[in-house]
Amino acid sequence: MARTSVKTTVTEQARLSPFSRGSSHHDVFISSSCDGTRDTFVSHLSAALKRVNITVMEEDDKNKVPETRQYLPKKTRLGIERSKICVVVLSEDFASSKHSLTTLAEIIEWRHSKTGATVVPVFYGVDRSLVEQQIGKYGEAFSKHEASEPKDRVTEWRNALTEAASIKEGLHSNAESSDLKLMEDIVSYVHGRLFPADKIGVSSRVLEIENLLSKQPWVVRSVGIWGMPGIGKTTIAKAAFDQMKGNFKSRSRFIQNFEREFEKEGMSRLRGQHLPSHVKEKLDINRSITYNSQREESVFLVLDDVRNPINAESFLGGFEWFDPGSVIIITSRNKQVLVQCRMVEIYEVKGLDDKEGLKLFSQCAFGEPKPEDGHLKVSEMIVNYANGNAKALSNYGNELKGKKPQEMEIEFCKLKLNPPAEILEVFNNSYNELSDDEKNIFMDIACFFKGDNVDRVMQVLDGCGFFPCIGIDYLVEKSLVTIRGNKVEMHYLIQDVAKKILCQEVTVGMGRRLCGVKSIQPLLDNEETKPNGEDNEREDIESILLEASGLSFVVDPGAFQDMSNLRLLKIYSSDPERRPGLDLSMGLLYLPYELRLLHWENYALRTLPEEFDPDNLVELNMPYSQLEELWEESKNLNSLKTINLHHSEKLVDIQELRDAHYLQLVDLQGCTSLQIFPVIEHLNHLQVLNLCGCIGIKIFPEVPQNIKELCLKGTSISEIPASIESLSKLVKLDLGNCKELLNFLVKIFNMESLQLLNLSGCEKLKSFPEIPNRVENLQYLCLSGTAIEELHTSLSNMVCLKVLEVSKKVKPPFSLKDLKDLKVVER
Repeated sequence: MARTSVKTTVTEQARLSPFSRGSSHHDVFISSSCDGTRDTFVSHLSAALKRVNITVMEEDDKNKVPETRQYLPKKTRLGIERSKICVVVLSEDFASSKHSLTTLAEIIEWRHSKTGATVVPVFYGVDRSLVEQQIGKYGEAFSKHEASEPKDRVTEWRNALTEAASIKEGLHSNAESSDLKLMEDIVSYVHGRLFPADKIGVSSRVLEIENLLSKQPWVVRSVGIWGMPGIGKTTIAKAAFDQMKGNFKSRSRFIQNFEREFEKEGMSRLRGQHLPSHVKEKLDINRSITYNSQREESVFLVLDDVRNPINAESFLGGFEWFDPGSVIIITSRNKQVLVQCRMVEIYEVKGLDDKEGLKLFSQCAFGEPKPEDGHLKVSEMIVNYANGNAKALSNYGNELKGKKPQEMEIEFCKLKLNPPAEILEVFNNSYNELSDDEKNIFMDIACFFKGDNVDRVMQVLDGCGFFPCIGIDYLVEKSLVTIRGNKVEMHYLIQDVAKKILCQEVTVGMGRRLCGVKSIQPLLDNEETKPNGEDNEREDIESILLEASGLSFVVDPGAFQDMSNLRLLKIYSSDPERRPGLDLSMGLLYLPYELRLLHWENYALRTLPEEFDPDNLVELNMPYSQLEELWEESKNLNSLKTINLHHSEKLVDIQELRDAHYLQLVDLQGCTSLQIFPVIEHLNHLQVLNLCGCIGIKIFPEVPQNIKELCLKGTSISEIPASIESLSKLVKLDLGNCKELLNFLVKIFNMESLQLLNLSGCEKLKSFPEIPNRVENLQYLCLSGTAIEELHTSLSNMVCLKVLEVSKKVKPPFSLKDLKDLKVVER
C-alpha cells in the first residue's frame, strides 16, 4: 500500500525530533532581562541552538519578583540545576530587572557547586567594563536598588555581576558584526563545550553537518561527506554518529568500509545485520505490497567510504522505506557517488587550518599542543606540506617522534621521497579506480602541469587524446586535483605519492615521466656512454621535465632519436639569472613526432631540426631562444594552438604562422629583429597576438576578426588603419610607447567589446577623437605621456570608464564629474 505524504508542523517536528533528549534535563539555560532582548535576540538564539539539536530552557519571569534566591520559581531553579551551560545575556537594561539579577545570583552560586554549569556571559550592546564596574546605566539601576532593597541582597547582585563580567569565555557584540554573527559564535562555542571531540578540528565540522541536517524538511534527511583521501571524512562521520546515535535508541548503525563489507557479506546478509526489523519488513518484496504497519520509527545510518553508488542504492532500497526523521550519512572520496546516491546536501571536508594542523602534528610528535621553539620551524614546514591533511599530519608526527630538529628535517625529506605505506595505500586505492586516460591526465598534472593555467593544460592534454574536459572534472570530483583561480592545483602530498606510484609502474613496463638532472642528463649528454638496452628504455619515455638552471653540458645530436613516444618536453630555468645553458654546438638532428609540447628556454640553434615533423605539436614555447626562423621549409602545423617565442632577439622570419590554421595565441614580445609580420587574417581561431617591444614592426598587422587581445606596445607603427573598427570582439588594445604614432582616429564607439585602450607614451600623439556616441564597455583609458593637451567633453559618453590616466598638464573635462566610478590618475 502506498505511503501517504507526511506533513509535519514545526511544533510537531520539535515534539517528534529524534534529536530530543527528554524534558527533565536541558543542555542550555538562557537568562536575560525582559527589556525586549528576550523577544528578539534571545528568541532567535534559542531557535539557532535548537536547530543544531541543543535543548534549551529560557528564563521565565512572568511570576512575581522573588524576594531572594530561595524564592525563585521552581522551574527556573530546576532549569539552572539541570543545564550543562548557562548563557547570560547582559543587555543595557539587565541591571534594572530584579528578577534577572536574582537569577544571575543563583547561576553564579550554582557555578561553584561540584556539578555546576559552565557560565557563558554575552555582552549584548554593553561593554564588559560597564558591567564589571557597574557604572552608566548599571550604576543608575543600582542607585535605585540601594534605596529600596536590603543591603545584603544588593551586595549579592553586585558580586554576581562582577564575577560574570570577569569570566574570560564571555562573548561580545560590536558595531562591526551583526547579531547573526554573534549568535553563530555562541552556538559554535556552546556546541564545542557540549560535544568535545577527541580529534582536533572535528567538533566544528560536526556542527556544520548537523546544521545541514537541521535545515532539511521533516522527511528522510541525508548528507554526503566528500573530500580527498586522509582528510578526515571517516573521523568526522564517526564523531557525528557518536554524538547523535543516542537519539535513535537501538536504531543506529555505522558501517565502516562499506564496500568491503558489502563484498564480504553480500546485500541480504548486510541488511540483516544493520537494518532495523521494520525497515527489513518493508524491503521484503513478498510483503512490501501489503505492508501497512502503523508503527513509525526513524533510523540513523552511516555508510562509510562508498565507492560504488549501485551497491549503496541496492542496500538502502531507496529512501521511501525509511520513516520521517531518519538520517542517512554517506562518506565518499568521489563526489559523483554522493550525487548518484541522491544525498540532499554534500559537505566538502576542508583541511585543517594552520593552527589546527600544527596542534595535531605537535600532539603526535611531541605529546604537546605546541612544539618547542627549537622544533617550531621544521614543524611549520611539515604542516605547510601536509596542507591540512589529518592522516598525513598524524602519520608524520608519529614517524618523526623523538627526533631533534635537524634529524626531523632530514627524515621528513626522506618521507616525501618514500611516503609511508599507510598513506601510499590510501591514495593507491583512488588511483587504481581511474581509467587509463584519467591515470595519464593525473600523472601529467603531477609531473608536469601543477599550477598551470587550466585552459593551457586542457589544450595540451586534448592534443594527447586524453579527453581532459571529462577527465579533469572527474579528478576534481575524486578530490585528486583542484581548480583554483583558473589554475590546476594538486596537494603536495598527492603529487609526491603520484611520483612514487609512477616509479612503481616504470618497473613493470609502464610509460616513464622523467624529471630531475640525475635521470635526464645521462640521456642527453654527449659524453655519457649508453649502456646496453638503453634504446628500449628510451622508447618508454613519455615526458621530460628538466630544471636546467646553471647546467652546462654538450647535448648529443641524436639524444631524442629513440624517444619515439615522447609527448612532453620542457627544459627551463626557475632562476631568471641562471638560464639553461645546454650546449648544442654539435647540433640537434631529431625531435620526436609524438611531441605535443615543446618548451625549451634559451634554445641555442638558429632553426629547429629540419627532420622534425610537428604534425602533432600543440604548443611551441621557446622564449629567449637563438632562433632566426623555425624551419627552412614549410611544415604541417594543423595541431598547433600556441606559439611563444618571446625575447628571441634574433628571430627575423615567422612566416610559418600562415600555415597554423588553428592557432589561438602568438607571443613574440621582445623579438627585436622581427621586421615583417605575415598576413594572418585567415587564422580565425587566433585570440591573442603580442608583438610588444618588436621595434622592427612598422606596419599595423592584418589580424582576424575574432581576435580578443592585441598588444603592439613599443612597436614602430605610425598609423592605425580604419579597419580596426570592425574588430567587434577585441577586448584589449595596447599601443603604449609607440613613439612614431601620429594620429588615433579610430571610432572606438564602434568597437563594442573594447575594455582597455592604452596610448600612454605615444609622444607624437596630439589629440584624442571626440566620442559622439555612448560607449558601453571601455573601462580603462591610458593617455599619459602623450602630446595631448586637451580632452573633449564628449569623453563623458564613456559611461563605464573606471580609470583615466592623463599627463599632469591635461585638465580632465568637467563633464567627467557625472561618471561616479571614475578614477583620474595623473602621471
